[in-house]
Amino acid sequence: MRKLVVLVLALLLVTGGAMAADKIEVAMISPALTSTFYLATNQGATEMAEELGWQLYKLAPDRESNFQAQVAMVEDMIQRNVDAIALCAINDKAVVGAVEKANEAGIPIFVFNSLTELPGGEVVAYVGYDQRAGGRKCGLKAVELLHSKYGEFKGKIAILEGVPGYHTTERKGGFMEVLEKFPEIEVVASQPADWEREKAMNVTENLLQAIPDIDLVFGCSDAMAQGASQAARSMGKDIFTIGIDGNPDAIEDVSKGTLTATLMVFPIEMGRLTIKAIKDYFDGVDIPKMIKTPTEIVDLDNWERMLED
Repeated sequence: MRKLVVLVLALLLVTGGAMAADKIEVAMISPALTSTFYLATNQGATEMAEELGWQLYKLAPDRESNFQAQVAMVEDMIQRNVDAIALCAINDKAVVGAVEKANEAGIPIFVFNSLTELPGGEVVAYVGYDQRAGGRKCGLKAVELLHSKYGEFKGKIAILEGVPGYHTTERKGGFMEVLEKFPEIEVVASQPADWEREKAMNVTENLLQAIPDIDLVFGCSDAMAQGASQAARSMGKDIFTIGIDGNPDAIEDVSKGTLTATLMVFPIEMGRLTIKAIKDYFDGVDIPKMIKTPTEIVDLDNWERMLED
């Protein structure tokens, strides 16, 4: 009997060791977790990874401007020899060297929250929404709001930019494509707030002191738009504020009227689709280079439906 117990334990240890060795390990590296957007993408990825029985390492630097730390995290995961890396780059140029190292190590790279190709290195697939088209949707909403206020196409807009890079370039670029068609609507300022709510609040306070008749602030992220809204309220000013992300806290602000609108980009679904793309790749399924996720403007008319979704 004793020999049988020992044999069973030995088999369990061997089987358990094999299972551990076979367990897929994936790293998901975000720009930071200061925005609820990346908490949401992590949530979606975690849900999908748990369904698959995978090990998911969720990493992010302390700030969305700390690209050096993000590059180091990619390199650490290469040293760990994970099976795949999902990455949302802070700086697309800075991360190329690390991506090339992953290529050399045979670790597939997937990019999420972007459909803009990196300037170097091999990426299996990009998962995200069309950020320029999203910027255009926000621009059209801004024009609609100003027309509702004045009965004509006029007004003053300030833009809050994120860290320089393709996210800011695409979102602001799409927004400006619309505004350029309405010359009576003036973009009076465009300043960086580095994706941060507190910095956006400070920048907006300064802008409103310098240009008191600003009608609308477009933040290239929800956090910055929320910071702008907070600044305006503290100064007793009533302005329109539009953000991008559609984070749950932003939709709640829309429901309260403290944020005018946001572009919902379905971050939880984006996280799930990223892990699904990795699974399909491992399964030998043909996957598109660009996997597009949907977007929709959220305002007082539809916020309830968005929270249900």
